[in-house]
Amino acid sequence: MKVVVDGTQLDLPAGTSGLDAVFAAGRDVPYFCAHPYLSPVGACRMCLVESGSPRKNPDGTWVMEGDQPKIFWFPKPMAACTMQVTDGMHIRTAKTSDVVAKTQAGMMEFTLLNHPLDCPTCDKGGACELQDRAFEYGYGVSRYGFDRRHAEKHYPLSDFVILDQERCIHCKRCVRYFEEVPGQEVLDFIERGGHTFIDTKEGGLPTGFQGNITDICPVGALLDNVARFQGRNWEYDHTPTTCTLCPVGCAITVDARNGRLKRVVARENREVNEVWICDAGRFGHVFASEERLTRPLVRVNGELREADWDAAILAIRQGLGGMNPADLALYLNADSTLEEGAALEALAELTGTPSVDHWPRYGVNVEPTATLTDVATADAVIVLGADLGEEAPVLELRVLEMLRGGILPPEFPHGTAIADLRLVERPTRHPERLAVIGGESRLWKHAGMRVPANGHNALARLLRPDTDELRAAATLLAEAKKPVLILGADVLNSAAREFTAGLADLVTRTGAKVLPISAGPNSQGLAHLNLVPRAGGLGYDRLAEARAAFLSRLDPGRRARGFTIVHDTHLTDTARLADVVLPAVTGYEKRGTTVNLEGRLLPLRQAALEAGEGADLIRALTALAEALGVRPRIRGLKSAQARLAERLGVDVTNLPESGLIHPLGQTFTAPTSLTSTPQLWKERMHPKPERRGSRVPGREGRSATWDLTGQDGALTVGGDD
Repeated sequence: MKVVVDGTQLDLPAGTSGLDAVFAAGRDVPYFCAHPYLSPVGACRMCLVESGSPRKNPDGTWVMEGDQPKIFWFPKPMAACTMQVTDGMHIRTAKTSDVVAKTQAGMMEFTLLNHPLDCPTCDKGGACELQDRAFEYGYGVSRYGFDRRHAEKHYPLSDFVILDQERCIHCKRCVRYFEEVPGQEVLDFIERGGHTFIDTKEGGLPTGFQGNITDICPVGALLDNVARFQGRNWEYDHTPTTCTLCPVGCAITVDARNGRLKRVVARENREVNEVWICDAGRFGHVFASEERLTRPLVRVNGELREADWDAAILAIRQGLGGMNPADLALYLNADSTLEEGAALEALAELTGTPSVDHWPRYGVNVEPTATLTDVATADAVIVLGADLGEEAPVLELRVLEMLRGGILPPEFPHGTAIADLRLVERPTRHPERLAVIGGESRLWKHAGMRVPANGHNALARLLRPDTDELRAAATLLAEAKKPVLILGADVLNSAAREFTAGLADLVTRTGAKVLPISAGPNSQGLAHLNLVPRAGGLGYDRLAEARAAFLSRLDPGRRARGFTIVHDTHLTDTARLADVVLPAVTGYEKRGTTVNLEGRLLPLRQAALEAGEGADLIRALTALAEALGVRPRIRGLKSAQARLAERLGVDVTNLPESGLIHPLGQTFTAPTSLTSTPQLWKERMHPKPERRGSRVPGREGRSATWDLTGQDGALTVGGDD
């Protein structure tokens, strides 16, 4: 389809919006309401362009003007975000049209009419779309000499999100987000005209995905209350990395200032999280900068005392003196990177210890055959024994995306389509495509089929349905063309050989793709390393029997029967029982690779956080090897990545931003007597009230009033005033 933008001819696919046509031509047009993953509504009227199309005669030939088809221009500028381009259409932007330039400047003047001039104190300053567009497309001076409208500037929509009503430009992004993405109609416009404001029903915004509205707000109206007043955008060190709080592996940007983590924002990865993250990933980062262990601790006369690394190594050497290195059990957390896992595997081979394990994990390993995109574009999804809100929140959003048709925005040279005309407000959902079998969860209200079941028999009941609901779910799975089966902790905790056989039979009969939710953030990757108990070895569940043990970022609340070394970021209950405590780093401070629940290798980058003498697991194991008197084969990141290339057959040194799905070969499993209980929000992740930036009163302590100049006191919202 041929389209001409400012004299540049393009060949675009059918259904392209005028907004994307302009950017595809290398031109620019301002917009506030459009968003790549939300419906275009033309609310802000900033993307106005002149447009015209040729017409055909009754005989099907073009109406000509000279030797070219005549262009019939629309009488008024059109909103580019809601306009679908047609074959032969011509578009003029402000670059070539004085009419468009004047219209956009006028719209900018209207937008700024009641906008407060508080850029120097606004958290969005320096990264504000309104600020940038006013400079580029505005008049540069204001003709409005009167006092502007005043409204509530510290209006808490929840504990985590603060609304500045004066700054809101009514783009409706936040309202559409809740309606279209998590499917929660909790936010809307109230009143009309100059009195319009957004608010939610009593009780505030629902926890889960509310923080995404602070990312998509084009101005400083909706602010992250944990990061509020913590710094200006140009003062932050921005580090693109991967979230390791759950197995999804969302793309995030970590913002640090003066060595402290101040803010986490979502980053686009079309294949994984699109542009959304959960509230735990956004607001639960405070543990990375609070009450951290920054120096080693050594037990002296029954008390843990600060020491340096040399003293800690000496204490380990003395504590393990005369002991066979093979008696030292090695355990690590399943959020460790592949490189850290390779280092521990190499040390275990060197010392000959059979007691190696990682936690959390399941007793069986089910390889994923579905991707997150497969979930979003499926025509049927069966969720078996999973609470997605606790295990993999963004997977829940991809399931909801499936319910509204699985429409994924196309990609252009300028990036994801900014205005996908297939997306509509309040989209029709298809709950009949979703069946949830297991315990009650947040996803229940969206499912057409809800079947209460215990985790240990959920698959067996689906294979041999004994109720009408189960028979309907089995029929849905059998008749679907692109079904996906999601497996959660309730079924995987109790999985055994008969489970694997039953699952294989179900997949063979229905052609369903399977997406098991990993027990830990990198359980899927660590399963391909030999990090489970070998013959005669002690698993993590038998820690208390170990003669000596090294635990990295695990907190079972107990110690080995002998010498115990803990490597952790905080003084946990287990660290308090240890003989030596080595300071660790968080997932935000690591370089390396993680593997998400779909088997996608994703890169981790080190944020600029102050960790004192904290060390990653590779450096901690190097110190441990020195105390044992052995020379480790892996002493740094490069040697670990070289071993991964040898062991797994993949080069992880230069992964693409979207990650890479690559077969990693053999998996290692071992039975365990422990049960993995998913918990998204850990105790240290909850922000303390004094840590939040606003210190504003709660919802019960505020009144719905606007202070208007010229009025005595406050004027109640409403009426025709």
